[in-house]
Amino acid sequence: MKFNTIFLLAALLVAFSGCQNFEELNTDPARSSETQPEFLLSSAQKRASDLMYDTYLNGRIGMEVSQYWTGTDKTSDARFLFTNDGLWTGLYSGPLMDLQEIQNYYNRHPEESNPHTLAVAEILKAWLFHVLTDAYIDIPYSQALKGDDIPQPVFDKGKDVYAGILASLKKQIDVLGAPSNPIRGDIIANGDAKQWVRIANALRIRIALRAADVQPAESKAVIEEAVKNTFTGINQDAFFPYNLTATTSRFPYNDVERPLVEFAVTSTLVDYLKSINDPRLPIYARPDDTKGTYIGKVYGTEANSPLMTMLSKPGVVAFSGSAKGYMITYAEIAFAKAEAAARGMNVGTGTAEDLYKEAVTASLAQWGVVDAKVVATYLESVPYKAGNWKNVIGTQKWLALYMQGLQAWMERLRLDIKKPNGDILFIDPASGSLDPDIKDVPKRLKYPSSSRVSNTVNSAAAAKNIGGDTQAVKNWWDTL
Repeated sequence: MKFNTIFLLAALLVAFSGCQNFEELNTDPARSSETQPEFLLSSAQKRASDLMYDTYLNGRIGMEVSQYWTGTDKTSDARFLFTNDGLWTGLYSGPLMDLQEIQNYYNRHPEESNPHTLAVAEILKAWLFHVLTDAYIDIPYSQALKGDDIPQPVFDKGKDVYAGILASLKKQIDVLGAPSNPIRGDIIANGDAKQWVRIANALRIRIALRAADVQPAESKAVIEEAVKNTFTGINQDAFFPYNLTATTSRFPYNDVERPLVEFAVTSTLVDYLKSINDPRLPIYARPDDTKGTYIGKVYGTEANSPLMTMLSKPGVVAFSGSAKGYMITYAEIAFAKAEAAARGMNVGTGTAEDLYKEAVTASLAQWGVVDAKVVATYLESVPYKAGNWKNVIGTQKWLALYMQGLQAWMERLRLDIKKPNGDILFIDPASGSLDPDIKDVPKRLKYPSSSRVSNTVNSAAAAKNIGGDTQAVKNWWDTL
């Protein structure tokens, strides 16, 4: 079984990295029964991205609670009745365990230890633990991934998880600044240590900004430091590069082999894009099959009506088999810098308005809209307003995060986004919520049944600590 695992991971590495020296990667007979770090790193990156863009976890949870899409074949998810709690189990038992095993491997073979590879593994851990704590609040962190040594880990408070991952990211940046052997098996950044420093700082900005309303001084210090060495253009976006070479290498949800019938784009998204003449409309959505126009489905409608042929499905570009599995983008960081400037932080040259325009331009370019006249016209239609920066930046950041459903959900909660004129942007499910605790939007996910069964005492303690294991409980940073 171990040999099969090594073979599959080797195939993965070759498929995505185009490695020409594969035979050098696993030639030591003494190591033939162990999966080596380069394979574990490739596996972790692929498995993590697959979960972030999973049909259910991203499609039916992230994209629906962010109100980009609503279900057509199954409508209960848009009404907050979720039937898949695989985000927790998938991350802990999949990519996080792969990343931990890199450390375990080097503990067994210290003579082979590679500090840069370990740093990349820890950066990826920070990314995934951040997703988990935002989704569930208190989670196993300090005692997580210890295997049989600690089979029932305690749950750390969400605030403490934030502190831990921010400290870890800072530490990994320092590690990456020192000499080390090459990073092998890295599909996301192709072994570029400087790019991993930029990614780590981008994650620091994302995480610190999410806590800015409750920890303004701490967030300010992190952001002002991190912006000095992070992304400066869309050519530095961090993403998993899916491709069409094989079914397993394609973007997790695509229309290569079958039509998309599970989701329609919401009227929330379509109508807003129309109202501001947004050039991303034909990218984010497809014309309906009947009239060739863009028609969104009202969010949270129980009935499978209108028929799918009379609704806009998700866009062709977004759902090609070679779509990018974004981890974090320059556009997001540009919006974060604009918001930081609006909050009075020192993020370098440029006003909040300048940075906002750069962020919008970056998002357009990310989706292929680069015509100078089109961009200029669009910027005039969505002007920056200092007195209403939260909604102006918030609406455009929401549009920029399309396809990154879980991140868009968290930004919706953090900013309580409305249209720039103050009108409501998001609606309650048209057919009502199926969760009696909430009517507008879930604030978190419930702890999975697997944790409640296998880690009963600590799960119960965590539920009590956060105020109850319901979808109505707000995260510690969610003040609106």
